[in-house]
Amino acid sequence: MIVAVGLSPALDRTLLVDHLRPGSIHRPREVLSLAGGKGLNVARAAHTLGSDVAAVALLGGETGAVVRRMLEREGITAAIADSAAETRVCTSVVSDDGEHTEFYEVAPPLGAGEWAQVEQLVEVELARRPGWLTLSGSMPAGAPSDALARLIHLAHGAGARAAVDTHGPALRAALDERPDVVKVNVHEAAAVLELDSVHPRDAAAAMHDLRAHAWLTVVTAGGDGAYAVGPDGARHVGVADPGRYPVGSGDSFLAGLVVGLLEGGDVDAALALAAGAAGANAAAPGAAVFDAERARARSGRVTVDR
Repeated sequence: MIVAVGLSPALDRTLLVDHLRPGSIHRPREVLSLAGGKGLNVARAAHTLGSDVAAVALLGGETGAVVRRMLEREGITAAIADSAAETRVCTSVVSDDGEHTEFYEVAPPLGAGEWAQVEQLVEVELARRPGWLTLSGSMPAGAPSDALARLIHLAHGAGARAAVDTHGPALRAALDERPDVVKVNVHEAAAVLELDSVHPRDAAAAMHDLRAHAWLTVVTAGGDGAYAVGPDGARHVGVADPGRYPVGSGDSFLAGLVVGLLEGGDVDAALALAAGAAGANAAAPGAAVFDAERARARSGRVTVDR
């Protein structure tokens, strides 16, 4: 039972081309369109892995209506807050040499009363699914400075756990409310720690210490896997067959981690499923588009070392 919040959703388009040549006309051989943004990616990945999940998202305009229909076609339950602004479009161009070129529109600012809608929807969905709340992605302009902290407080009040994957001031504010899981990449961790660079192992330890009563802190590092620090020590999580399409792998990792914790609560197994989902995602284009059986099979090949 997962409530996945997406405050900066998007219509995601991935264009597959032979070569990318600036200033030239391109005719993509394939175009994938998805309900996207990190929160909706998490919802898709968790749904693919068989979890009962509801997405909470701000959607507006014709693009928002398209994203809503996409969620319906995928069978993803969605609670929609109506936005006065047009939902953004994000475009990724992937060439055969593995280069990714991305064009991400800025999320529109929140209008009057829209944040109140979000809080109300999250509260209603948590009452229906008192398992986990996931908070992913950037905060739109106009959101309260303590937006994520408030949602984490709602989750804990409903008897649910909260997992956060964000960055910058929003992450700093969220840490004050003691989310149960923090999952960030090494660059996001370095920024919060006010360091130019840091080894992901050290970043995970320092982030965990920053959260005095933390439960699990995970710092992902691409090809170096991930480092996790919990109440029973530190772990290194290996990579499950790195692929050519990394976009959405972090969201798939978070979804796999939460689904794994819901299924059995064993941290090692949950981390392995997280890495398996991330690896399966990277095997094919489209954020959080993967085969559940492949993800679970890959998780069996992941090493989790204390």
